[in-house]
Amino acid sequence: MFSTHTAHVRRRARPSLEMSDFKDQRVSLLVGKGLELRHLRSAVAAADCGSFRQAAELLRSQQSTISRSIDQIEHCLGIKLFERSTGGVAPTPAGQRALRQARIILEEFDALIALAKSEKINERDRLAVGFCTSLSAGNLQASLLDFKQRCPSIELKTFERSRVRLATALRNGVLDIFMSYG
Repeated sequence: MFSTHTAHVRRRARPSLEMSDFKDQRVSLLVGKGLELRHLRSAVAAADCGSFRQAAELLRSQQSTISRSIDQIEHCLGIKLFERSTGGVAPTPAGQRALRQARIILEEFDALIALAKSEKINERDRLAVGFCTSLSAGNLQASLLDFKQRCPSIELKTFERSRVRLATALRNGVLDIFMSYG
């Protein structure tokens, strides 16, 4: 099952990192020794927030810890992930490609954890519904409440995320239904 899923991820149209992005072709040896998921989470948070300080607040960490994590990633990969300025940080072109891959890795890992947790409980009486923020108001809320009243024995789980994350969750079996406009 895992190898089939891995093959599916490789067929994505998203650009992947290329060796030309790295200064040293021995990068795979360094990565195995130095990078952890916390490093990836720090980098993604810094990119999302636009600053190390805000990323630290989001991750309930210290700015120096985030900065050190980013420095370690850059050292291990041999590329500069961010342009730093007094106004914050912005991903470099190589950093954008690396961050895309980091997001995929984190989403896949989160899906793995969710799968492991779901195997521990009986999912026959569970319905997982994902929707985008734009759908959180209006009839969707009323419809979900109506479903809960009609089927009280079925546990209803809702996930409000971006389309990309919801599509990944649906593909990985975390969601049963994904609602989106367009």
